[in-house]
Amino acid sequence: MEGLLAAARRVRVNRYIDICLLLFLAVFPTFSSKFRIDVMAGFMAYVIFALSLDLLWGYTGLMSFGHAVMFGMGAYVGGLTNVFQKGVPDFMANYGITEIPPFFAPLTSPALGNVLAVILPGLLALIIGIFIFSSRVSGVFFCLITMALASAFATFTNSTQQYLGGSNGINRITRFALGDGPVDVTQNYYIILAALVLAYLFCLWLVNTRFGKALTSIAGNEDRLRFLGYRTRDFKLLVFVLSGMLAGFAGLLSVRTTGFVSPVNCGLELSTMAVVWVAVGGRGNLTGAAVGTLLINWAESILSEHIASQWQLTIGVILLLFVLFMRDGLVGAALGAQDRRRQKKLREAL
Repeated sequence: MEGLLAAARRVRVNRYIDICLLLFLAVFPTFSSKFRIDVMAGFMAYVIFALSLDLLWGYTGLMSFGHAVMFGMGAYVGGLTNVFQKGVPDFMANYGITEIPPFFAPLTSPALGNVLAVILPGLLALIIGIFIFSSRVSGVFFCLITMALASAFATFTNSTQQYLGGSNGINRITRFALGDGPVDVTQNYYIILAALVLAYLFCLWLVNTRFGKALTSIAGNEDRLRFLGYRTRDFKLLVFVLSGMLAGFAGLLSVRTTGFVSPVNCGLELSTMAVVWVAVGGRGNLTGAAVGTLLINWAESILSEHIASQWQLTIGVILLLFVLFMRDGLVGAALGAQDRRRQKKLREAL
């Protein structure tokens, strides 16, 4: 018995948070309305998006203010794939387009279109990453480049009315199909939950491999790692691609849940919010990305219902308090407290 208790005390506190969070999400539909279930499904897609950013920022030290580009690309590709199953969408027909353009032909296949919603963001990340990392761009310059990328992509989608719906975006996107028609709200919720669990397990496995340890070393001291003979550029490029693909996957899940995608889903605003989610929860441990995303999004949702005129100010004050007094985030603070207790007991034992 004492051995089990000792083993339990050695487990990091964020693993307990993971288990509690999973159990809560698993039973959430049993006591919530269909509206709340649908909202939570959308937030879980955002959690996957935050996990992708945590791989890049929390573990590798690359803060991206353009990560929503990958999310938005996955959402647009997934959305177009869905609406093309019904023929030429209205926003194209309004411009005299009577047939689906040839360059959109791969998206007429549901299976291929959904795969491309994950592959294309990774390909875009690969192209951008080759130029960025071959020039050894990092730090604030990496932030500025990704910020410009987000602004450029949002402008592109906003101005491409005849192919992407412009500022109105693409709507009437249905949920994933199961049998003869789309799944219902609860079925869709558990599909998103299963995808979240798989994405989390993949990230957890990745950061505990030798590759993941190298990413942490890059964030700590890239010059030393390069001196030891590691090609840090290749490590950063690969994690940028994997992170982009995971963000695209999150975008696909999100658009099939919310039924809508617009330039807002791929611009600077969503990119910045993702940084806030990870910062509030605590970066570099995966759990913080999930906690911060759910906490901030639910706070926004509930506060906007009760104090519609001042909810943004309230959220701003909360975020400011986190920045000033809890720089490691909620989960980071809990892990820090656990480490201090262990060190204290070790000193007492000595």
